[in-house]
This record gives sequence, structure tokens and C-alpha cells, in this order.
Amino acid sequence: MEKGFYYLAGPHMGTPQQEADRIGMSLKLTVAFLTQGIYVFSPIVYSIKIAEALNFSSTEERRQVIFSYLLTFLKASRGMILVTMEGWKKSWGVQQELKFCQENQIPVYQIDPNDIPLDLSQILSEPLEPMQLNALLEDRFKYYES
Repeated sequence: MEKGFYYLAGPHMGTPQQEADRIGMSLKLTVAFLTQGIYVFSPIVYSIKIAEALNFSSTEERRQVIFSYLLTFLKASRGMILVTMEGWKKSWGVQQELKFCQENQIPVYQIDPNDIPLDLSQILSEPLEPMQLNALLEDRFKYYES
């Protein structure tokens, strides 16, 4: 197996039920990748307890501390796997991660949580082309304009 890990990105913030569902899906995917010998770093799974322990007074404070920490992992990763679960287009964090990948030429892969292949390595065989990544970023601007 090649060395390194992938960064698993997906939306986090939302209603308590949305957050629970998103954490659950991220954990499920992290376990699925791990059982197939593919290492992923899941920021949602990993940082939720850290954020709770630090008891931030605002979303902005949490973003300042946690997000720069997470970008260090993203930069060291072999690529980012974007989980296109509900809410990803309007997620501040996902948008920042996509932009960071574009600026740092980090490969981006996509996985639809409703269509998970049995062989997860298939996801990693085809990174998004630069034009596809640009389209994702442009699509996000369309979302905010509407």
C-alpha cells in the first residue's frame, strides 16, 4: 500500500439532526475506507470532540483555531475526497477546502453517499479535472446568488 492518507471533506454545521447525520455518514465512510486499507482523515469525526473541549465562544473563533489546523492535514494529504451529502454546496468549510485544493493543486475526488461503490479505490482512480473543480466552485457562487 502506498503511504499517505486522504482528507474526507463534508459539511458539518446545521441543525442538531443534520450534524448527527453528517457525523454518522463521515464515520461510516471513514470505517469503510479503513476496512479496505485506505487511510482517510475525517475532520468532522476528529475535530468535533476537540471543538467541544475547547468550548469556543463563537463560530468565528472555532473557525480561526480549528480550520487552520485542518488545512495543515489537507496540505499533507494525497488528496481530498468530497462527500456530496446534503448541504455541501453551502458549507463554508467545504468551500474553503475546495478553494485551498485548487490553489495548492491538491487532487479532489467525489463520493456520493447514496451511491458508495463496493470497491472504494474506484473513487480514487479519477480525480476531478481542473475544469470540474472550477465548475464546483462556480456552482457554489450560483447557489449563493439564488
